Amino acid sequence: MPTKIETRGRKPLPLDKKKAPQSTLKINNFILPFVQELKGNLKKGMVSDKTLSGLFSVLNGTEQQCSIFNDPSVVSIIEELQEKIIGLDAKNLILENKLARQQEMGLKLVQERDKEHLKSVHTESKINSLKSSYRLLKNDHEALLHREHNCMVIKRNGERCSKTAKLDVHQKGIMIHVCLQHAKLAESYLS
Repeated sequence: MPTKIETRGRKPLPLDKKKAPQSTLKINNFILPFVQELKGNLKKGMVSDKTLSGLFSVLNGTEQQCSIFNDPSVVSIIEELQEKIIGLDAKNLILENKLARQQEMGLKLVQERDKEHLKSVHTESKINSLKSSYRLLKNDHEALLHREHNCMVIKRNGERCSKTAKLDVHQKGIMIHVCLQHAKLAESYLS
């Protein structure tokens, strides 16, 4: 079966006529009219190498403006603008330095705040721990106080009576606290 020859698209160029790949540049919309004017003048042959080198030297700030502009008033305006630009650049540099110093100070303050915050968190945890220990000790203290003021009689099941003691009874030379219910029992042991 014969192969069909491709007829769509462009015909490929021979190797000797192929062009090198061109680079693509993105141009800011602000300078686009200038670039288009310059490109048009280059195509017309109106721009020489001297003009281009002068243009680049002006852009780099290495050539005097007087050589490009013959009008002294224009030159003085341009020089004033250049002085203002230099002043604005200096102010911009000063502001950038101040901003950098403020950012450093802000970073130091944030780090100090973080340290203090960590200290406060640790202190709060210690306080909470001490509060819980205090509550436990207080409960133990209250239990011991109640034990001291509760009835000291041991019941038949082996537990201590939990009623509050109203009377003090001496039993075999030891003073014990007893409730009203166990007062009769304690008297019976004495007799």
